[in-house]
Amino acid sequence: MTARIIPVSSKQDMEDFIQFPFSIYEGDPHWVPPVIPHLRSFLDPKTGPFYEVGQVQLFLAKDGDKVVGRISAHLNFAYEKHHDTDTGFFGFFECIDDQDTANALFQTAADWVKARGKTKLHGPLSFGIYDEVGLCIQGYGERPVMFHTYNPPYYEKLVENWGFRKSFDWFGYIIDKLPMPLEELIKRRDDIMAAAGLTITQGKTSEFIKRGPEVLEMFNTLWDKNWGHVPLTERQFNDIFVQLKPVLRPELVSFIEENGEILAFSVVAPDINHTLHKTGGKLNWLGMLRLLYDCRIAPLKASRAIIIGVKKSHQWRKLHYALIMNIMITLNRWKSAGVWCDCSLIPESLVKWNKTLQMFGGRKWRTFRLYDREI
Repeated sequence: MTARIIPVSSKQDMEDFIQFPFSIYEGDPHWVPPVIPHLRSFLDPKTGPFYEVGQVQLFLAKDGDKVVGRISAHLNFAYEKHHDTDTGFFGFFECIDDQDTANALFQTAADWVKARGKTKLHGPLSFGIYDEVGLCIQGYGERPVMFHTYNPPYYEKLVENWGFRKSFDWFGYIIDKLPMPLEELIKRRDDIMAAAGLTITQGKTSEFIKRGPEVLEMFNTLWDKNWGHVPLTERQFNDIFVQLKPVLRPELVSFIEENGEILAFSVVAPDINHTLHKTGGKLNWLGMLRLLYDCRIAPLKASRAIIIGVKKSHQWRKLHYALIMNIMITLNRWKSAGVWCDCSLIPESLVKWNKTLQMFGGRKWRTFRLYDREI
């Protein structure tokens, strides 16, 4: 097939870009459609938080009038301040199973970033390291968790056949049972907190959100040495956490304080994909009611540990162990519903964190791969 590649330059092009995945995943029982209004806002330069720190061009692949692929090419100026100025990015890759079409999309993205002085193409990132990241190369046969990428298995072939090579892997772990009797787990958590002379506070979602700037600063400091880290802006942080606030269960938002200073925190969110899968991504008033019921009232079945953080000056106190055990103890109240928790994304470079999750019964169930190619 010889597809022509065109830049997204009109409202209709943007709608084609947004709607194209529906043809790729038609009949796929695991795919979760995006929430279209949110995706429109995310991609709109006037409202999308990424555009504060980046430059983007979206492209469509067409066979006649039929859309057969899409891709973004983008620059990330925050990345350039933190890492290097040689790297450009691609993301939002979707394509029919045709190597020529995929090659044309990748080459177009490469040409766009190369024209802006870049010598390497990296991705998929849609758009940043804390958005949807990587190509799913393990875990195809199950519904994706919120904020995870999802793709057909043949995408791996399309990417690697163009000459991309592995850059880095991120892992998702699932915990669906206690690693020890509940009483022992409670005792171990309490022993850690007693030794530290601290307590875990739960149920103050509004307080956590109100102290967002403090949490954001702590997050950016903690993750500073992680592979690929780019500091989140306040707008990017709010896009994640403020939008999650209506669906958070207060008992799954925890923090540890000392003299009014947050030392550690964790946020576990009900997996909204559990509902979006049933509503086909639609969040009209009925869909919103169903989402709020599933997330806030119904027995919890699926969740994702969004973030766990402990200040570097206090990590020797094993507060991260206490937070993990506290999450498991809290989730255990819904064990009759078969509740499980996805813990992700964990970079392969954090060997200790990977071992810690395995120690607590986590099993690796998804791998998301990032690729590079010199251009």
